[in-house]
Amino acid sequence: MALGYEKLIELADLDTDVLTMERSRGALPARVALDALREEFAGLERARQLLEPERAPLSEALSALEQEVAQLSERKSHIEARLSSATGGGKELEAMHTEARHLSERMSALEEQELELMEQLEPLEERLAALRAEGAPMVHRRDELLTQLAQEEAALDVALSERRAQREQLVGEIDPSLLARYEKIAQREGTGAARLEHGTCAGCHLSLPAAELDRLRHLDIAELSTCEQCERLLFRPDQLAS
Repeated sequence: MALGYEKLIELADLDTDVLTMERSRGALPARVALDALREEFAGLERARQLLEPERAPLSEALSALEQEVAQLSERKSHIEARLSSATGGGKELEAMHTEARHLSERMSALEEQELELMEQLEPLEERLAALRAEGAPMVHRRDELLTQLAQEEAALDVALSERRAQREQLVGEIDPSLLARYEKIAQREGTGAARLEHGTCAGCHLSLPAAELDRLRHLDIAELSTCEQCERLLFRPDQLAS
């Protein structure tokens, strides 16, 4: 006697495939690799941020010194140009010579401070450069993984479309009242039917009590039963082999 329950189990298998595929979207190889890469890049960024509180004040102080030296140098050049075109002597020329000397001394002192700051900055800048160099290949790798992820998602979408097309065709071959019962359960559980395999519901993977198994053995072959745990339609081996 053909009961037609195989179609319902086939539908459950298709729905299981769809659920598994949908859940796999977050665990596609390229997505997993991207997540790991982002975490690695975040580690580099954290290392960079730890350097900034030490580097930034030194860099700002160096910039300020360089600006001051540039201003002094411009003033000194202006005075030296006036001196080179001046004739005679006098207090004004003496004052310009004195200012030029003071400017040179001030510039020399500032340049020494610049050297000290540069020495302090050098290992920090080297570390930053190393972090940038370490991060550069990650950008290229990220682009590769994004392309790979797009391909994996496209392949997954094709497979899902195929399963859904098979499902659409299959539901038209199932008794409407049985299908309605299946779909109501599937809304809650993801699938609405499962096989009874070695005393276990293949839907929720829980073993049935011995008393329940004994009850099922005495049911008419055409009589439907449900899992006590998940309430899926539970099909016994003899119902699917008929």
